[in-house]
Amino acid sequence: MRSLLRAARVITPDDDISPGWVLLRDGSIEGVGDGPPPDTDAETLDLGDQTLVPGFVDIHVHGGGGFSLLDGDPEALQSYARWVANRGVTSFLATVCSSAPTEAVPVLESLALVAGHSNGSELLGANLEGPFVASGRLGALPPSWANPPDPALLDRLIAAARGNLRLITIAPELPAASALISSAVSAGVKVSIGHTDANFEEAALAFHAGATHVTHALNAMRPFHQRDPAVIGAALEAPEVTIEVVADGVHLHPATVRLLLLAFGPDRVALVTDAVTPAGLERGTFRIGKEKAVMRNGRITLLDGTIAGSAATMDQLVRNVVEWKCATLPEAVRMASTVPASVAGASRKGRIAPGYDADLVALTPTLAVAATWLRGSLVSGFIGSALAD
Repeated sequence: MRSLLRAARVITPDDDISPGWVLLRDGSIEGVGDGPPPDTDAETLDLGDQTLVPGFVDIHVHGGGGFSLLDGDPEALQSYARWVANRGVTSFLATVCSSAPTEAVPVLESLALVAGHSNGSELLGANLEGPFVASGRLGALPPSWANPPDPALLDRLIAAARGNLRLITIAPELPAASALISSAVSAGVKVSIGHTDANFEEAALAFHAGATHVTHALNAMRPFHQRDPAVIGAALEAPEVTIEVVADGVHLHPATVRLLLLAFGPDRVALVTDAVTPAGLERGTFRIGKEKAVMRNGRITLLDGTIAGSAATMDQLVRNVVEWKCATLPEAVRMASTVPASVAGASRKGRIAPGYDADLVALTPTLAVAATWLRGSLVSGFIGSALAD
């Protein structure tokens, strides 16, 4: 089945085409271009003044819309997948943290059964936020989640995920962490540095050992200091390393986001929501282990005031970085789609180009999500009146 989408603007994001068209066939992108669309018998949809961009990819998310991903419940996962498509997210990594490592095993097993099967946003696999992290940099993670590096435990967690563990967070200053990083990378799991008190030298050694990512930059880690640039300084000097940025105005000040983007550039930044169960709602409560978290005025915290994830959605992050003048829209799209797709190892996602999955989002002139396509099927939005003659 073929269909043709015409829009005022198409951001691939390698090119910025105005106006443009995208030709879809059997769930993939067959062609993209400017000017008059090709002469084809494909069903044509004219999106008017909207902008077509690649579907957003959220690689660090714990839930949203009232649905939790923390326990791996298949029904909650499917409900979340349908809900988040309305926010322009076409694929995601369910991010796991538990009260104890043994509790993560059945969650990873459950995620493995759902990965790749959804009638909404596609679950690409799991992101394990720990458990080999520093007890002094837990943030809102449960105290019992912090554990010393344990090769046997790592093997058990990887086995439970059945090839679907894409990313794991490790604190590199822990004893024997470098060996654990190397083992994870050898098993095909990307390693992220986070929830850590590592100094510059310890972080640099971790990147040398194979770590290639940083979990929610500047949050739950030793801060940048003029005499110890810590994880961020070491990451800046390792060109293969990408960083996560939670541009919700709570985790990072807009000026901090601008500084990170000036330092790293949009090709090394993945926008992530770090969203939790009440994200996208007006209010809500949930639990992380035994701790209660509350959302008030768009801020989610434990009762002691510790930030406990984000209330933001990916489309909000895209609007934020554009409105804060941190990035152009093509740069924001690169950070919300292309970079995270690469981190997740999703080689057919994150771009509008021939051969890529037809995961697309139509944005209004105010950057609100108007419609979402997942592998060529409209899964969110109603634009029936735009059907061309």
